[in-house]
Amino acid sequence: MTVFRFLTGLTVAVLIAGMGFRLRTRLGSWKAVREFLPEEIRNSRQRGKRREAGTLEDVRRIATLTAGMLFLVLALTGFSPVLFLGSHLSGIMLVIHVTVAPLFAIALSACALLWAHRLRFNDRDWQIVEGFGIRVSPVTGALVRFALKAGFWIILSLSLPLMVTVILGLFPLFGTDGEAMLIRLHGYSALLLLIAALCEVYVITAYSEHTTEQPSKEKNQ
Repeated sequence: MTVFRFLTGLTVAVLIAGMGFRLRTRLGSWKAVREFLPEEIRNSRQRGKRREAGTLEDVRRIATLTAGMLFLVLALTGFSPVLFLGSHLSGIMLVIHVTVAPLFAIALSACALLWAHRLRFNDRDWQIVEGFGIRVSPVTGALVRFALKAGFWIILSLSLPLMVTVILGLFPLFGTDGEAMLIRLHGYSALLLLIAALCEVYVITAYSEHTTEQPSKEKNQ
């Protein structure tokens, strides 16, 4: 528990600090950083109003926001007892956690169905991978879009052990030691998923000027 608590706190602190300092460098002041999120929310609402209601893009946005909010609740209820109390999840936090978990699974599955085709890897992405091998630096916008695609698939991949460990723990297939190992695997899977999600948020916020520069072919999908 002590090692897991240390890794969780260090990881979250480093990623949030990195995101803050990257925004500070790009925006010029901490005041601009504090105003960044409200401004992005207002801009997102304005873009949504300009689009035709009921489009697939709106459905994607709603599914993504829902999955993100549910994951935030899971992260807060799951990691707060570990970080601040040094204890396992229990009580009302456990009730909230197990109630929200299936809703998150449904929302994440919807995101997978809605985004998988649009965020599939193409020839340009493989050229970026090949460029890494010969030390060729790609254009920043292309690299950002590649990072967002990679982050999406990493998040989906990490969600599998997160869910499987919970499902296996519901069946009387393992003894006490096996159940304890499943709990540990679930915790570390959640930590890896949290890292991937924060990295994805970091790319979106720190390089927001590039995330909207989608190729014309992808915009029509």
